[in-house]
Amino acid sequence: MPSTRVRSLSLPLDLIRQAERLAKQEGRTKTEVLREALRRYSLEKRWRQLKGYGAGRARKAGMTAASVEQAVREYRRGR
Repeated sequence: MPSTRVRSLSLPLDLIRQAERLAKQEGRTKTEVLREALRRYSLEKRWRQLKGYGAGRARKAGMTAASVEQAVREYRRGR
């Protein structure tokens, strides 16, 4: 079974042109540029979810951003 599939994607003309410019500047294909964009979007979304989860847990524990940072420093020092 192939590891990739060809799919159709509709994009506004300005995004297509931007992808073309980036691909040309970097010596890559538009497909590579768009794949990287999707990967980065996915990673950033996951990071935002994790930050939101952590912020919620800190609030429930009555911790501020400063107290979380202090707790991390102490944990890293092995206290």
